[in-house]
Amino acid sequence: MKKVSIIIATYNAVKTLHVALNSVQNQNFLDWECIIVDGASKDGTIEVVKYFSEKDSRYRWVSEPDGGVYDAFNKGWRMAKGEWVYYLGADDELLPNTFKSIFEKQIEDCDVIYGNYLTNSQGKVEIIKSHSNPSFLRKNNTSHQAVIMRRKVIEDLKGFDERYNLCADYDILVRAYLKPYIFKYVDIDFAIFTIGGISSKSLGTESWNIRRRNKTVNLFVNTWVLLKRLLVHCLHNE
Repeated sequence: MKKVSIIIATYNAVKTLHVALNSVQNQNFLDWECIIVDGASKDGTIEVVKYFSEKDSRYRWVSEPDGGVYDAFNKGWRMAKGEWVYYLGADDELLPNTFKSIFEKQIEDCDVIYGNYLTNSQGKVEIIKSHSNPSFLRKNNTSHQAVIMRRKVIEDLKGFDERYNLCADYDILVRAYLKPYIFKYVDIDFAIFTIGGISSKSLGTESWNIRRRNKTVNLFVNTWVLLKRLLVHCLHNE
């Protein structure tokens, strides 16, 4: 079993994919596999994938029509052989020390690890720090480019909810937080996230629907969840 499965969903990503795959190749942590889940691209994406997979057997791939990015994400974790699963965008870039730095931390009993990420908007790069005290019940506290999750957790939660087009990655974090699985913040920069054209209004609407469906807009429910998490963490740290 590999330590980490890095999953990349692609569709007509020939212009950017080589950067993402090179950033995987340049990791100074070697115990990984990279799974590319392609949605039947019509440009040269598959030629790029074949180039990397022929050089290194740790790259695996599939190309077939899919129902969008979260359908591809679900295919990815089902194909994964790693203990941990990480999702990288086809136009994003892993930083070279990411996994080495994570696994040097005391994370043996943790289920979800999250940290910081950098945003790239038209060449302007900014570091986004996640909060060390998570507020997932009230808002999306981080980005999937700065989260690594045990595969068994994703399996237990039955993967991503494909009813959401934009924020299913937030939804799975909320559901993991409600369980409650053990979350840990690490002050590590994971990746450079290239910002696309999705409006903040659309993201806000879907995030609200996620909180409503998971009943985290209720103050009593939130208080009960936080108390339960406090008890779990106290037992965990004994």
